Amino acid sequence: MNSELLVEIKRLYYDEKKSTRQVADIVGIQAKTVIKYLNKNATGTRDIKLACQLRTTDEYREKIKITQIGEKNNSAKLSEKEVLKIRQIYEDLLSEGHGKTQAQHYLAKKYGVKRPTVSDIVCRRTWKHI
Repeated sequence: MNSELLVEIKRLYYDEKKSTRQVADIVGIQAKTVIKYLNKNATGTRDIKLACQLRTTDEYREKIKITQIGEKNNSAKLSEKEVLKIRQIYEDLLSEGHGKTQAQHYLAKKYGVKRPTVSDIVCRRTWKHI
């Protein structure tokens, strides 16, 4: 590698905060070659935490937050209708004189989730948007 290319790699990576893949695309070499150079001839590559911070912008985080709400979350076990029903049944059970944990255990068994999940739903720690 010539010295001009090495200076350009350093500038793109450290000053402009480009990823190794972006640097490789700009200068026309493979990403692993950029990594080897940075580790051998410079101060090395960024740690994973810093690299992730550079990759994720506030706009990106906001989009993820919006697209992963409620049923849209691919690990959601309940639908919005079920959550509303859980809240209603919970209130009914409490008004009938059942204890909080007793009502939560009953609902957890009925809907196939754990008791803390029901607790989070009725206390609105989760499913806040409905």
